[in-house]
Amino acid sequence: MMTSSDDQPSAQQGYRSGEAARLAKMPVTTLRIWERRYGVVGPAKTASGQRLYTEDDVRRLTLIKLLVSRGHAIGAIARLDREQLQFLATRSGRESGGATDMPFTESADLRLALVGGNLEQRLRASGVDLRPYGVNELVTFADLADASSERREPIDALLVSVDSLQEEVASQIISLGDAVRAKAIAVVYGFGTGPAAEILRVAGVRLYREPDGRTEFRQMLGDLCERARIQDRTGNDAVWSRVRRRYDDRELETIASRSSTISCECPRHLAELVMKLSAFERYSDACTSRSAQDAALHRYLGDVSNRACAMVEAALERVAREEGWFAGAQAPQAAQD
Repeated sequence: MMTSSDDQPSAQQGYRSGEAARLAKMPVTTLRIWERRYGVVGPAKTASGQRLYTEDDVRRLTLIKLLVSRGHAIGAIARLDREQLQFLATRSGRESGGATDMPFTESADLRLALVGGNLEQRLRASGVDLRPYGVNELVTFADLADASSERREPIDALLVSVDSLQEEVASQIISLGDAVRAKAIAVVYGFGTGPAAEILRVAGVRLYREPDGRTEFRQMLGDLCERARIQDRTGNDAVWSRVRRRYDDRELETIASRSSTISCECPRHLAELVMKLSAFERYSDACTSRSAQDAALHRYLGDVSNRACAMVEAALERVAREEGWFAGAQAPQAAQD
């Protein structure tokens, strides 16, 4: 079937287009059209220009072929990542009563919030059952002001709809995500500015223009919930979330005043850095802003200070471990590690 020559590589090196199409159970002409028009895969090429498809490429083509056969438009799914494609395959397989070997969310433990627009009505109209997405509770808010009006319970997945995406709105969305400890955020908008979109993209927020139909809306929900579950499994804070301090100022002052068996000033310097970074974070948050863009900049500065502070605190804890002493409330926790 294949040789180890440049134009006829082994399976370990890659499959030629004809073999990849056969394995994906599709005509080679379809593969070429999908690749040219929609960029479904991006195979490597040999020096002579021969396309070589990997095992991952073949699996991706197989998933897309399956979804198209179940009624999904190729243009709507061509650029989705592997996890999104698997989720759709699972979902559409259950709806049609067909068997599927794709992973499926058995537990429903996500709290989903819909904010603004007509998201709740669109959800009802789409007929989406949220349980297969892992959602066990749905909450809705009229707009960002309503969602931010009082202290809320934690929310895992946050879907926000706004007509006009401006810098101030982007900052409000990130602040809301931080306040509710959201694991994943998606924003649907009609019109918006480049700086506002960039603020959200840098923070890891997915952006969507108004979805055209039920299929795109389902894809958006599936992507949002899956990212929330991945974030939950990794245990990491979302990009927009502020990290809680490990040590308070009194504990840091205690660390700074202690002598070091390695005869250096590292513990004191690190403790002072934590206090300074924390102070600058508070300053950035309280700084008077001249415009929405200026407010977004100060939010960014506060976020950077918060992350830097967390990194220095981690370094400080390592030094404390090496020294064999800990500060205040951290001692029991550290001693068990």
